[in-house]
Amino acid sequence: MKRMMTMVATLALGAALGFSLAWVLPWGATGSGDARGGDAGGAGEGSGDDKEILYWVAPMDPDYRRDEPGKSPMGMDLVPVYAGEEPGAGGAATSSVQIDPRVVQNLGIKTADAHAGRLRPTIATLGRLTVDETAVADIHLRSSGWVERLVVRATGEPVARGDLLAKVYAPGLVNAQAEFIQALSSGRATVIEAARDRLASLDIPDYQIARVEETGKPQTLIDVIAPIDGVVTRLGVADGDYVRPETEIMALADLSTLWLIADVFEAQAPLLATGAAVTARATFDPDRRMSGRVDYIYPELDPVTRTVRVRVEVDNADGQLKPGMYASVTIDGRRRAPAVLIPRLALIRTGKADRVILALGDGRFRPAEVQAGIGDGEMVEILAGLKPGERVVTGGQFLIDSESSFAGAEVRLASAEGADPAASMTDMPDMTHDAMDHGAMTHDAGDRANGSAAPPQTAARVVEVRPGARTVRLDHGPIEAFAMPGMVMDFAVAEGVDMAALTADARVHVILARQRNADGLYVIEAVHPMAAEAGQ
Repeated sequence: MKRMMTMVATLALGAALGFSLAWVLPWGATGSGDARGGDAGGAGEGSGDDKEILYWVAPMDPDYRRDEPGKSPMGMDLVPVYAGEEPGAGGAATSSVQIDPRVVQNLGIKTADAHAGRLRPTIATLGRLTVDETAVADIHLRSSGWVERLVVRATGEPVARGDLLAKVYAPGLVNAQAEFIQALSSGRATVIEAARDRLASLDIPDYQIARVEETGKPQTLIDVIAPIDGVVTRLGVADGDYVRPETEIMALADLSTLWLIADVFEAQAPLLATGAAVTARATFDPDRRMSGRVDYIYPELDPVTRTVRVRVEVDNADGQLKPGMYASVTIDGRRRAPAVLIPRLALIRTGKADRVILALGDGRFRPAEVQAGIGDGEMVEILAGLKPGERVVTGGQFLIDSESSFAGAEVRLASAEGADPAASMTDMPDMTHDAMDHGAMTHDAGDRANGSAAPPQTAARVVEVRPGARTVRLDHGPIEAFAMPGMVMDFAVAEGVDMAALTADARVHVILARQRNADGLYVIEAVHPMAAEAGQ
């Protein structure tokens, strides 16, 4: 009993001394700045230096405001909002996020400076080899008749210029020879020359005309000879067939040169120029490198694939390349005008706008809407919304962007000075079920939180792209917002989203709409290429 009385007396004496000191000493001497602030106030003002505190908000509900420090309905310390940083004020920290430096390090957030420069972009796409349309020949008769005998009897057979392809009988050709013989007998040079020209115009070979002139007898069977070197690509007749002038006997193509037709996305079409250097690698032999220049840019846009075709002439003297083969193509684009450049990884593309995350220093970040131009695979132009020297986030920005989008307000993830971030949620001895302010957490507030929560997102590997349908097949990870495990499935791509980042086997981070489209597909609203190491 005596021991307990001693403890009570000691506690009472300590309380009296503390009260006396608090009454005598001014609050300003403690450095807290406000008697109402307590520990939370000291931490808040310490982080804001001499800035004016406008009000205090709950970290997880920016609509919960108080004029003094305290606790949120969830038992978390309220955080200060400083003058010029309130949402909608247009200050440098509008919709900003403050993150403890230790959390920044754990999230792997990386930054880079925006700088002025000029891009010389390259266009990476796919192409297919086709026959050179200027090196083909369709074989027809100039007069109706019969195919007596085919010499070349199958497609794919190689032929040389002057080779015999077939022998035909055509009454009209026999009659034209008879007229030539009559002209020869007249001895009149002009008549003879006119008759000889008529035989040539009927595609009778020169050596057969000479034979008629020597023998004075018409040739019953006329030879059909190859006008070019090449291979037979089509064979339309057989022995004994009756043919008219419109009947195609066969078609030849010279494959010593081929056309490489590449499809370029509509957004990249302004980068194209005739004469631009092109390199390509055939799918059948990646070690074989083809080179050439853009020979022609087709004038129309394919309405299905939304691409513009370009033509490149490639050498095929050894005959290893075949029409129909595919190749990966790289085209040198036009050199661009000077602009602000940032790493492509820093740009967040959505269906509505493009934006970046600015690093403001001291663990503070802010999203900024920008107008993006074209990119070269590593860097991208910013035409408006960013100045050289500003620092942008190149890694982990999706996490920051999701936080800064929370109700369009300022959300601070920083722990109190000297506190352990890992213990911030557990160090709440007063946060019991009965003590929570359920009255402040109405269903309306819950609905508001749902509407402003981070959007559904996941990392994925691109399996297949269908530009014409604006759909893509992804091998994606779990999507927590949908309680969906990782799987391979199709997604729609929102209008305005740049599909250039969606190439086969590319590693991307995607943000999704919460509702499916009319076809029952989830819609991708933003695509962000992932760094190579992120995909491993």
